[in-house]
Amino acid sequence: MGIFIKIILILVVLYYLYKFFGGEFKLPKKKSDTIDDKEANTLVECCKCGVYITQKEAIKKGECHYCQECKEEI
Repeated sequence: MGIFIKIILILVVLYYLYKFFGGEFKLPKKKSDTIDDKEANTLVECCKCGVYITQKEAIKKGECHYCQECKEEI
């Protein structure tokens, strides 16, 4: 009978800890997921040909961004 009471007490403590932390345990997000979503959809202009491409697709060299075609020519 004593072990049954200990198990009940442990379950009650775990329940209140669960509620104390907002009812759910959140795993920390990866740093790349939080930053890349917004920056990946930002449009940048190619310094050579003027085409607008997403920052995810752009190749950055110094302060300039280049599209894939212009980067091959440099």
